[in-house]
Amino acid sequence: MSQRQKFIGWMLMLAVTCIGCQNEEISSVTKEEELSPKLNANKLASEISVNAYVDTSSYINSGFSFLNPSQLDKNRQAIGGSAYTEVYGFNIPEENRVRGIRWNTDDETTSIWRPQGIAGFTKDGVRYLLVSWYAKDDAEFKGSRITLIDISPSSSTYLTYRHILLVQPDVPANVTTYSQYGFYAPLNVHAGGIAYFNGKIYLSSTNLGVRVFDLNKIIEVSTGDTTNDKCGKDTSGNLYAFNYRYILPQIGYQKINDADPFSTIQVNEEGTQLWTGQYYAGSADASIVPQVFGFPIDANGMLQNTGIVAVTPKNSLFTDSHAHGIQGVFRKGNRTWLSCTGSPSNSYGSNARLARYTDGADDTVRYRWPYGAESLYYESQYNYLWSLTEYEPNAGAQNGSQVNRCIFAVDFSKYE
Repeated sequence: MSQRQKFIGWMLMLAVTCIGCQNEEISSVTKEEELSPKLNANKLASEISVNAYVDTSSYINSGFSFLNPSQLDKNRQAIGGSAYTEVYGFNIPEENRVRGIRWNTDDETTSIWRPQGIAGFTKDGVRYLLVSWYAKDDAEFKGSRITLIDISPSSSTYLTYRHILLVQPDVPANVTTYSQYGFYAPLNVHAGGIAYFNGKIYLSSTNLGVRVFDLNKIIEVSTGDTTNDKCGKDTSGNLYAFNYRYILPQIGYQKINDADPFSTIQVNEEGTQLWTGQYYAGSADASIVPQVFGFPIDANGMLQNTGIVAVTPKNSLFTDSHAHGIQGVFRKGNRTWLSCTGSPSNSYGSNARLARYTDGADDTVRYRWPYGAESLYYESQYNYLWSLTEYEPNAGAQNGSQVNRCIFAVDFSKYE
């Protein structure tokens, strides 16, 4: 074979390889990387423990009336159709897309709230999504919230949604940024991930574990639409929640030991475990080995202190093949899907990847994933894998002045 023929053959092989990598990246690690001594820092499942459930609901045992999701007045309209594909860094192959949603203009551009977690459920034949947000900058004192979205095309309130303020019983003293009354106060957590199980929401709390909320205990705040500087129940019995009409009170929590930080949470496909993930940035925390943990959950929604599973996924895009930048997890059988950000390489305008890790493998299988992607939620009835992106314009991120926020679903069969 001539040198020219060899060169043409080499170029053809390179072209085929590049085409094959457009939809997914498949890579492996060397034996030396697999046996990195830094992996000895991993936590064993036997080292992780879950404390007993702590009931914090006594503060709402009297003097409050409760609503469920179907009773809420959803006052905002999301955008359907294919507009979600126009946000910055959206790189999902067209053949893998199945659904998408954009927020209204105020919510996709606000700089004081940022979306993080996603979950969903069906009630009375209506499909809902839940999205968690944390407050930042001038609104940081408002803590966190969830959004309830109707995603049933046949529903009369299709694609309408309502923000709900999350609250808890620990009332702070010496508040200067707003007027704080008694009984309940904002929940100041990152709200990095949420899971839904048997009518309850499980919120990942970075250093604590999980906080629990009952979706049948939503409270309407009569003054919520008219004031923006008060929270709690005053001595006359008036309820305040800044400018929110509804609040969702924390009813309890479970502390998890030696598995923090808890950046995300989700129910496995079998509905038997809650899985959490640890977020560490690949640059600043290159020597740390992030893990994901599975906690058995009983029919009453209590995490169990036995049968805990620890998995150390690998991702050769990062130093020593550590799976850094974990924003979301989903578990099915012996496989874990990870929504990861902060990769040192870009793929179609995004440094995020969806990574599929099989227990015991040397590396993940990676797929294109939108810029700023956060948590994962699997809708089993439709075989949809949902996620969302987080950045507002001019967020100091790569999107610059462009909108990045959307919610989207992919055909999960394309990623198995």
